[in-house]
Amino acid sequence: MALNYNYTPFFKFKGNEVAGLSMLNSRLKEELTPFFDFARKDGMSRLDFEKSVAVCAKKAKKYLKEFSYIFIDSFDIPDSIAYATTPNCRVIIEEFFDFEYVPVIGLDRAANHNKAIFDAKAKGEIISDKVAIRFQPEEFSSFNLIESELLDLIRKGTIFFSDWIFIFDCRVCLQSNRLKLASEIANFTLSADKAFEVGKYIVVGSSIPASITDIAKPSDESLVPRAELEIFHTAQSMAEGIVLSLGDYTIVSPLYSDLTIAPELLLSVTAPKVFYTYEHQHYIARGGRIKTGGYGQYDSICVEISQKSFYRKSHYSWGDNFIQERADGKGSNNVTPSTILKPTICAHIEYMSRDYPK
Repeated sequence: MALNYNYTPFFKFKGNEVAGLSMLNSRLKEELTPFFDFARKDGMSRLDFEKSVAVCAKKAKKYLKEFSYIFIDSFDIPDSIAYATTPNCRVIIEEFFDFEYVPVIGLDRAANHNKAIFDAKAKGEIISDKVAIRFQPEEFSSFNLIESELLDLIRKGTIFFSDWIFIFDCRVCLQSNRLKLASEIANFTLSADKAFEVGKYIVVGSSIPASITDIAKPSDESLVPRAELEIFHTAQSMAEGIVLSLGDYTIVSPLYSDLTIAPELLLSVTAPKVFYTYEHQHYIARGGRIKTGGYGQYDSICVEISQKSFYRKSHYSWGDNFIQERADGKGSNNVTPSTILKPTICAHIEYMSRDYPK
């Protein structure tokens, strides 16, 4: 099965995201190469991060072996928690030494981040011959401005890695100048392609901000146009024969961070939200506060989705079947803000990988 647009889903490295991937059909697992970021948390310490990475390493070895490789990055983890001589990426290197993953470097990283990855590859602590460079909009705005620094980074890394992947990370781009971003990505790839050999260019972004209320109100339905898709398609049309790959942050904001709110207050401030992706937009249905409306609101939302013309029916994916079963009153346990992610992420990935329209 050919992967649609050579699609790459980006995730926070958390249990329900991994669980959603584990429910994909085997053919997709053979072709997808998911990208994982570790989620930040207010007040996170180095010990907290080490514990998180250790848990995720166990999950990866249990659930992600069918994928040919994955990407792993510590981009969102503050450099301030790192020990003086040991960057955050060393934690990943040590826990994943026997698992094939693509490490990620960049021009904006801590001074010893890139060196630590190169040194680890030289010592045989990293299996992959692939390495990714992740660019932020201010970096890919002009190839000429960063050419010297970029060439120097690649010159140092080519000794260790043979396959280079460029990632243009537009982050939350719903309010961005989409034509400008697309033009800059296209121009950057055209210049980069002449300067050195790049194995893959991935364009990724999201239309989901940190606060869901910015795009979807409680007790309402919303349709959100996906700006990241417009950027990708426009950039592809300008790239003059260079094939770009599509990435997205699925249905979780790239600005997500773990909640620090007291558990007893959580139900007072949380309202159900369920995403369903189709064509070039997200459908988002929200309920009222869980404390007053209860968890059954998730089942009511599943009923609403199952009756929509864009619903792809239960046979389409494990996630779609979950929605139908909840709509039909099946399932004894409550759906929660956490557990709804597994089926809806699964449904999103199946759609984007297989049938998102050309």
